[in-house]
Amino acid sequence: MLAASALWVHAQPAAPGSLCQANYPPLLRDGKASESVAIPMGNPSLLVTVVIPGANPQQPSLRMGGQNVATHVVGYDPVSRLGFLQAQGAGIPKSVEWLDDAGGRIGTELRAMTPSGPVKCLTTGWVKQVGGKILPFALLRIQFDHLVPPPGTPLLDSRSRVVALVFQSTGTGSSACAIPAEAVHRVRRDVSNGGNLIRGWLGLTLHAESQLPRIVRVLPDSPAANAGILPADVLVGVGSRSISEYADAANAFFYLVPGQATAVKILRGTQAHEFNITPTSPHAE
Repeated sequence: MLAASALWVHAQPAAPGSLCQANYPPLLRDGKASESVAIPMGNPSLLVTVVIPGANPQQPSLRMGGQNVATHVVGYDPVSRLGFLQAQGAGIPKSVEWLDDAGGRIGTELRAMTPSGPVKCLTTGWVKQVGGKILPFALLRIQFDHLVPPPGTPLLDSRSRVVALVFQSTGTGSSACAIPAEAVHRVRRDVSNGGNLIRGWLGLTLHAESQLPRIVRVLPDSPAANAGILPADVLVGVGSRSISEYADAANAFFYLVPGQATAVKILRGTQAHEFNITPTSPHAE
């Protein structure tokens, strides 16, 4: 579960109209109910939501325009807190277009769909850790013109493509964290097919306490070892993501897919090297 859970504040009512509202009951007697906007992912009947801690991700109800919509749970990922629902019958929302990757959009003006209409917001940076704890993947920091809208609210670019989903308020006025589109796509890939999120494994270890992303261990017979990566190599890139600190590496590892080759860039002394490595499913270290 994301380390940022302590930042949750009470959710505002979800946006009506063309968006669905997913309501999750408390998981336990002292838990919290969750209200989240639910929007289509790829097709109108597959919806994605954000489930707050303390809510039961397996027992949602779905409403659109004040009417109940039949649904069943496709899957839930406790790391990202993303829930996927299959809407059934009439009343499902229209399809929306998603951006593939939100990277490089810092300082970009977006708009959020809210009960009172579009609200302007601005991407101001990345949140990589909270309270000294590294997050499993980086979140977008968003500054809103007004109060933070409900979890799951889509943030759209100038072409009405979904860039991110509101995750939670930071507890400081109109600032919030949002899950970037690429993270939603990554989770959906595994979870919506009836499984759990399985991250790719390279077999190398870095120390979170180190300022430099230096590799301290390479497991024998791992993909990294077989490719020729050595302890003391400095990790500088995984796939399309540049790495300058441990949090960057944690974020890049989140997107690794077992069986899908990726470029891994390292520095060995002053020499740059690039390896094409195919991650496997996780192994016990």
